[in-house]
Amino acid sequence: MTRFLPTQIKLWTDGELLQTVKHAEDSERYYPSISTDTRSITSQEVFVPLRGDHFDGHHFLNEAYKRGAGMLVIAYDAPEKDEFLALLNCDEDAPDILLVEDTWRAYQDIASGYRNVLEASVIGVTGSVGKTTTRRMIYCMIESQVRAEQSQRNYNNQVGLPRTILSTNPKTQALVAELGMDRKGEIRTLSHISRPDISIITGVGISHAEHLGSTRDILEEKISVIDGMKSNGLLLLNGDDALLENWVIREEPDISHWYVCSEKNVGRLERDGSPVFWAEHISVNSHSLSFIGRSNLTPDERWPIDLPHPGFHLIPAVLFGLAVVYAMGLNMQEAAASARKFVTTEHRQELFSSGSVDIIDDTYNSSPESLRSALRTASMMAGGRRRLVAVIGGMRELGRYSKKAHLDAIVEFSRAHVDRVFLIGEETKVMRDAMCKDHHFSSMYSGWYGTGEEAIPDVLREVSGDDLVLVKASRFYELDHIVTALVERDS
Repeated sequence: MTRFLPTQIKLWTDGELLQTVKHAEDSERYYPSISTDTRSITSQEVFVPLRGDHFDGHHFLNEAYKRGAGMLVIAYDAPEKDEFLALLNCDEDAPDILLVEDTWRAYQDIASGYRNVLEASVIGVTGSVGKTTTRRMIYCMIESQVRAEQSQRNYNNQVGLPRTILSTNPKTQALVAELGMDRKGEIRTLSHISRPDISIITGVGISHAEHLGSTRDILEEKISVIDGMKSNGLLLLNGDDALLENWVIREEPDISHWYVCSEKNVGRLERDGSPVFWAEHISVNSHSLSFIGRSNLTPDERWPIDLPHPGFHLIPAVLFGLAVVYAMGLNMQEAAASARKFVTTEHRQELFSSGSVDIIDDTYNSSPESLRSALRTASMMAGGRRRLVAVIGGMRELGRYSKKAHLDAIVEFSRAHVDRVFLIGEETKVMRDAMCKDHHFSSMYSGWYGTGEEAIPDVLREVSGDDLVLVKASRFYELDHIVTALVERDS
């Protein structure tokens, strides 16, 4: 059972602890958990009111008090401070008060303090694409051998990661946590909070370039995950990413590092003496993915992987899982077999059928890297079908790289042998204009639409027979509505 002691929280935050006489004399007093939301707070929890640009959790202190909070964390400059300090003199059961300079920092400090008393190994997953899939795959591969937990949903930012850590059972042996970012410096902060034993960088793409700037800036943000790692930590890198490989060669980081990569890059990486994990004999069809996992750490071993889901994006996720399992000293064959239990969710290349039409729902998000992967998977699955139809929405937050990234995607349509393309969103106008001017692409162009809802009637008219439909976009465009319309058409 989780127990947060008053003295612990005071120590971790360097705050000022104030209590009634009754509570101060209670040597067994503790709080069961930490909350930032009065809608779900329960008796004796610590309530930390966070502040943002457009909200202030201090406005809900009274609600937390009414619901039986055991401690209220309050900023020194909060107008509500005196009202709740007065309670200590008139209500012997009044909640403890912890005064701090910044409640946001206090929340993160509590999480960081609790992380330091956990015995669990923390596996931190960051990168421009594939974080959630990689995190879920690693958990799937280790949970049968150790007591493991993972981030729930997308709890991967400066609120979500502390929530993940603070909800971790003290008996947990491994925590697989996502480290996400929207702004510069966020990964470094999350690394210091979570102190990963193993960190994974899935790749350095141009996602969030609108906020971070150049690819160099994005690289610096991703590699800052090592700042909070333990000195004996392990960094797992995407060896197919030239930016990451060049960083290792240039900076020669002190931390131990291993690679996962495609088979073609193994020789180059292992020449430097680096441990490498890769996949051989890859086979993808409309319903499955299989390959053999290998590593130069144990050259004679083979780990057969057989997943009931197609998708080239799953290969690096499994390889990262194998590397984590090896580093933790777990049974490799059991982990390889456990990968079969992986389930696709949340609009990440989920498969649906409508009559003889199959639909790949990849509408959770989109980036140049994930779009290429989705098109590659769709092309492999479309073999022998009447047509491959792509419904493509804009890729957002790419900043200066947006125009080039969308134009480059047109070439990917050709490589994937796409027959018809529907374009949606402001960002795809450059694709529309380029395709209409080039006779090689004009035959596959089916139309441009401002929103997914506008495209539904034409998509429904176009798709029929034995078509395979890929629906891919940034979640802003809500193209899952198109998937729903296709699925329900024949129901």
